[in-house]
Amino acid sequence: MITKSNKKWSLIITFILVFILFSFIGFKLFSIQYSDTSITYTHDPQFEILDAKRGSILSEDGRILSVYMPVYDVRLDLFTIESVLFEKEVENLSEQLYQLFKDSSASQYEKGLRYFKEERYFLLKEDVSYVDLQKMKNFPIFNKGRNKGGFIPEIKSARIYPFESSAKVTIGRVNIEDDSIIPKNGIEFAFNEYLQGIPGKQLTQEISGKVLVPKESDYNVLPQPGKDVLTTINIEFQDAAEGALEEKLKETHAEWGCAILMEVETGDIKAIANLSKGEDNLYYDSKNHALVSGIEPGSTLKLASFLSLLEDGYLKLSDTIDTKDESDTDYNKRRPKDPGDGYGKITLGDAFVVSSNVAISKEIFQNYGSEEGKKKFYSNLQKFQLTEPLELQLPYPHNHKLNPPSFEKTDSAGNTTIVKWSEATLPSMSRGYEMTISPIHILTFYNAIANNGKMVSPRFVTSVKDDTEIIKSFPTKIISEQICSKQIIDKILPYMIQVVSNQKEDDKDKIYGTANNIHTDKYPIAGKTGTARIRYSDWDEQKESERSYSASFVGFFPVDKPKYSCIVVVYDISKDTIKNSTKSFTGGKVAAPVFKIISDKVYAFDSELQEYLSNPSN
Repeated sequence: MITKSNKKWSLIITFILVFILFSFIGFKLFSIQYSDTSITYTHDPQFEILDAKRGSILSEDGRILSVYMPVYDVRLDLFTIESVLFEKEVENLSEQLYQLFKDSSASQYEKGLRYFKEERYFLLKEDVSYVDLQKMKNFPIFNKGRNKGGFIPEIKSARIYPFESSAKVTIGRVNIEDDSIIPKNGIEFAFNEYLQGIPGKQLTQEISGKVLVPKESDYNVLPQPGKDVLTTINIEFQDAAEGALEEKLKETHAEWGCAILMEVETGDIKAIANLSKGEDNLYYDSKNHALVSGIEPGSTLKLASFLSLLEDGYLKLSDTIDTKDESDTDYNKRRPKDPGDGYGKITLGDAFVVSSNVAISKEIFQNYGSEEGKKKFYSNLQKFQLTEPLELQLPYPHNHKLNPPSFEKTDSAGNTTIVKWSEATLPSMSRGYEMTISPIHILTFYNAIANNGKMVSPRFVTSVKDDTEIIKSFPTKIISEQICSKQIIDKILPYMIQVVSNQKEDDKDKIYGTANNIHTDKYPIAGKTGTARIRYSDWDEQKESERSYSASFVGFFPVDKPKYSCIVVVYDISKDTIKNSTKSFTGGKVAAPVFKIISDKVYAFDSELQEYLSNPSN
């Protein structure tokens, strides 16, 4: 029988034990709250930055050239997979991984999985697409989820180019840093303020397993997605330009080449192909040569010299020049030469058609050889907008050089001296040497001739838009309303057409041009070839095997109502390649055929152009 006294002691002992338990719990809670700073910090709610979805870059008709696409790194917690399940399904899993990715055999996959069986965070695959991820989730073992199947996908940002390399250096490249997209160049960089969007923020709190759980907050902000950028690129024209250029580069073994197609009235760049030879002798879209590679343009710049003579009234295109008269050799210390035995006495217009070096060098020197004449010639080049680099929508490091007759030059020590043109400079410049100009600048000059003297800036982007409306438009930018008179253009134009004319049986006495091989009856073409010696200033010091050439052709079509202009440059064709090939290295034989393939493609796809040519009166 329990006494009353024993009951009291039982109650007292129970109370003491409960008090000790609650005191211990209270102490631990106090310690966690005020003493354990690491636990307090990791469990406090914090704001997490939410990246905005980056906008897309689109072709002229809205097809995607560059788009944000999440991809996944798939890791495995192999330690959590039960041994029975692993042994039962590892062979089947390996076979399905092989069937999906085709990058390793099924046995290699199985060997790797077995080798890393005890790994807690094994990286299985990088950059897995969302579609492939969904397939993987249904694979044996993986279909058990994270806790039993050890399947851990990690999302990360990626930039996808659906049309692969098409105009990629112009579209632009990006880096992925800390799961953020950092633009490097091209349209991605130039229009980043529109593409990147506005990040948001979300209050989160960490729970066990380092999982962040979103929490409600008045300060949460949803990210605003980036805008889409609408470019001028025509995908069909771009494919034609890249394909034709690559074939010619392979044929000539040139170091690089570019091709640009521009719409005459607007300046819209419909195609821009850039290809460079890699160490494996294959060609890649790795550098935007069309914009950044300054070249000595050679004979394509003779057009500016002819326009200068005509604008100043020094000569008419019907005037005769004796290209064999060497009584005055002061016009060029390097003595320009024409092919074969030269052309004898020809008109100034015919000198343009056959691209006579002697004729243009002699006439430019005779008419602009004085100090005042040099200034006048340079002033004409300024009027033609050739002396300063273009201001483009895409920022680019230019290598533009066309110095005035007298200019300051600073050496590495910081000393400044006044430099003047040498006696050879003026006649050399008359045929495109002692200067460096980008291919797109040369094209812009010719495009102005096609546009009756109005020079427009090349345009790569027409607008920025979201899902519902145009946010910002970029109208055509006019560089100069009139770089030269329309009367002079009308006079030189027939000779530009004659460069591309084919010789008929009944007019053998007529001179035909350096690109007559691309003549077509479908649509008339006007243009000019260029064949330039690379590193021309030290040509005589170069060994025969070191000498190389640049071949180019620039023109526009159809002549009576020009809609498109185009330039093709094939750069650094070596002497050794020429010796071992039956192909020529001239602009007419190398660059002009690429132009023709592009123009034929344009003609085939542009129904408005076909309709106009079939009935020009409309």
